[in-house]
Amino acid sequence: MGAWGAGLFANDTSCDVRDDYVRHLTHGLSAEEACQKILAQYGDLLTNTEIACLVYLALADTAWRYGRLDQALKDIALSLLQAGGDIDVWERDTPDDVALRRKTLQALEARLHTPQPPEKPIRVSPPQPKKTRTTAPVGTVFSLDLPLGGSALLVLVGFAELENSVDPVFSVLGQRFASPSEMPAQVTESDATLVLSKTSYQPYQHVAILPKDERKNILSGLGQTSIPVAGAVPYQRERTVWLALGRIAKEIDAHLATEPARA
Repeated sequence: MGAWGAGLFANDTSCDVRDDYVRHLTHGLSAEEACQKILAQYGDLLTNTEIACLVYLALADTAWRYGRLDQALKDIALSLLQAGGDIDVWERDTPDDVALRRKTLQALEARLHTPQPPEKPIRVSPPQPKKTRTTAPVGTVFSLDLPLGGSALLVLVGFAELENSVDPVFSVLGQRFASPSEMPAQVTESDATLVLSKTSYQPYQHVAILPKDERKNILSGLGQTSIPVAGAVPYQRERTVWLALGRIAKEIDAHLATEPARA
């Protein structure tokens, strides 16, 4: 989850839930079908209270605003709120913002106890084909030149389905390499990967490329290698941040600045 404040939609996950719900409605799904599709996307991750709060609270608020909140979803959201929501996470990670987060949750709880507005009309339109950013399979390893010298290796660990595209998601190996000849013969699932946190509000396990120009291939700044991956490198969609490729390189450099290029 990428967060930039204590508001209900001041994080990537809640924004994704809201946007996905509205998009599903515009594609002709019923409110119940839209909810089920979103919940199925998160699956077992909803057993984590932090993620459950982000998903269910955003879903309940959005459904309420569109006049489509059903009793089952409302009950789940209120149950989470009455249990304290995700305040314990904020007390642990960002104690200075606990009061603001609590105010946000209290406002949502009060809103859910009021009658929802009339069902908002939705203009239905068929979905457009999504742009596939790459046909490279999971397990493909790419190299990225770093501003401070050497290069990093990015492992394609999964794909994120967005409104208009299917984006590759990467984990970054926690080493700097002086040259291609010094790169490993293979990558394993136990190899250390970076948790990106130098310039962000929250740490992330994965990174995806934010395009600057949709006319260009977002992978054009990467070099595809033939390094194989032994095993499956873990991937959690909600632990992904989208950054421009140049910023990704700077973020990696910030983590590896004290480490010499591997030789």
